[in-house]
Amino acid sequence: MHNLKKFSPSSILVILLAIFTIVNPAAGLDVLAFLAIAFIILQKIFGEYFILVLLVTRPTLDYWRDSYLFSFNSFDLNINAALSIFLLVWTAYFFAKNSSYVKTIPAKTAWLAFIAWCSITAIYSYDTGSTVIETVKAANMFGLFGICYIMSKKDPVKFKKDFLKALIAASTIPLLVAVFQFLSKTGMDIDGIANRIYGTFAHPNILATFTLLLATVLVNEFFITKDLRNMGAAPKWVCLFLLAIIALTYTRIAWIGVAALFIIVGLIYYKKILLYLLGGAALFFILFYPLNNYLATNFNLNLQSIGLISRLTARNEDSDSVKWRTDVANKVLPLFTKKPILGYGYGSFPKVWDDNKDISNIWDNTSEAHNDYIKVAFEAGIIGLILFLSIFLSLLYNQISFAVKNKWKNIAFIASILVYLILGLSDNMLHHTPMVWWLWAVWGWWAAEYRLNSEK
Repeated sequence: MHNLKKFSPSSILVILLAIFTIVNPAAGLDVLAFLAIAFIILQKIFGEYFILVLLVTRPTLDYWRDSYLFSFNSFDLNINAALSIFLLVWTAYFFAKNSSYVKTIPAKTAWLAFIAWCSITAIYSYDTGSTVIETVKAANMFGLFGICYIMSKKDPVKFKKDFLKALIAASTIPLLVAVFQFLSKTGMDIDGIANRIYGTFAHPNILATFTLLLATVLVNEFFITKDLRNMGAAPKWVCLFLLAIIALTYTRIAWIGVAALFIIVGLIYYKKILLYLLGGAALFFILFYPLNNYLATNFNLNLQSIGLISRLTARNEDSDSVKWRTDVANKVLPLFTKKPILGYGYGSFPKVWDDNKDISNIWDNTSEAHNDYIKVAFEAGIIGLILFLSIFLSLLYNQISFAVKNKWKNIAFIASILVYLILGLSDNMLHHTPMVWWLWAVWGWWAAEYRLNSEK
């Protein structure tokens, strides 16, 4: 017993896990044990900054999302789910260690109320397993927000420097894979659109929204703090590269997000450039259709045969999901009215929809709502939707209060919140886990950086 005292709890746990991998016959559990050992060692090396290691690995690990470690009843645990559990445990440890800071986290009350309500819905959930999984995901988002807020508050200069390095590291492999997919024409062919790049993510939409987040951080760090005339070429080229990546995902809602970001920031800092861009866009659409009709009639040249131009200017049933999304929303409404206050249980939409959809939707390639507000209201009722929206309203209130007293230098943060709310109207943002992990981490950093003196 005296000799055991020489070992820390972490060392003993590593030894036990190592022994477990030797005697355990299940390969999936061995992988889980090795991950736990790796995270324990990394935590000892990096301390509280271990959170950045988790963030760096998440986008690339999404590539192995279909590799399951083991299954138990209705629960299937893959590497990403294991990472989510590790984050949940780490969050509890971090908050306990930094309890004096926890009470200062912005929107904390709204977040905890939403998570608590999601947990309560497990009592009557149509799909209890999914409710547990989705509630853990929600807790992960709050955890990342709170951890990054506290760490930035404790040491803003060091955290910002290391955080930006981690963001660059996390984005490198997904972006390089996306470039390779474009050059080798190995992107996804979805709904009649060929070679949609997706990087290491499950879908092009996730790459698009993740890259949009990178662009937002770039705007905040360079295009707001520096004069364009005195800015070096590197940030401009990086911005163009990120915009090209977003374009090649063919994700319209992300394109709308880019436009919204530029409009909101432009209204504050780049009014003249914004006016030129809006005028140019209007002129393009005014001239494009008659010009394309002339070229098609006289030279048999249809510009809409070019993928990007077609996606931007054409509407067709093969590649346009607006009608399908509207149809799903209309058919979900009768189900929603049966349980409008409490909902069917957080995370239960796919199961309820699969069990109740009619014959016209039987071959749909997804069972998602493609609208975060429909999803939350359907699953957690009107109560859940109000709590969910209160999180964003709380953040916006804090940031607008800061903005009016500080010359709107946090406009990129405000824009990113508004853009996210727009994206949620037409996409499953809550299921874009690699992206929302980084989104809430960035927001935690910014919430600490842009806070009023009264909040310090």
